[in-house]
Formats: sequence, C-alpha cells, structure tokens
Amino acid sequence: MILNFRNNFISYLFLTISLCLYSSYSFSKGKIYGQSKTLSKEYIKYENCRLKHTLINMKDGQKDGYKCIYRRQGKGKDVTVFQPSHICQKSFKCKTENQ
Repeated sequence: MILNFRNNFISYLFLTISLCLYSSYSFSKGKIYGQSKTLSKEYIKYENCRLKHTLINMKDGQKDGYKCIYRRQGKGKDVTVFQPSHICQKSFKCKTENQ
C-alpha cells in the first residue's frame, strides 16, 4: 500500500513538473517572420485643438459666415474652420503639423 502511494506521488510530481516546464514555452515572446504589415504602416498622428475664439467672416463688405479659430495643443499654427453658424464646437482632434 505504501509502495502504491509512493509510485502515484512520484508520477504526479513528474507530471506536474513536466507540465510547468512545457507550458513556459507558450509564454515566450512572439516572433514575426518576414515583414510585418502593421509595423511598416505609417499612422496619422492627431492632437487636440481647442476653441480660441469666433470671428465674423467678412467678404466684399458683407457677412459671409463665421470663422472658428482653434489653438493646437502642441506647437504650431492655429486651425481655422469656416461655417455658416456662429456656434462652434469646443474642441476636436486635428492632424499634427510636420515641423
């Protein structure tokens, strides 16, 4: 009876150790063979543009809608949006400038 228990214990111990060692390969870092499609792709970067002020757009002495002027979060020129309404949204995502 003791011999049977000892054989079962050794077999369970061996099985547990082998599973632990074998499963460590599945946690290793993934490899990419050949050229990656996502790493070579260039992404467009965006930044926040917040409303600076709203102006009336004058064309030939007459009112021609409104200008919404936005300040970039990073450094760069202000963004101007022309629209017929005087209500401008507070902020939006604008493309970053290449400096």
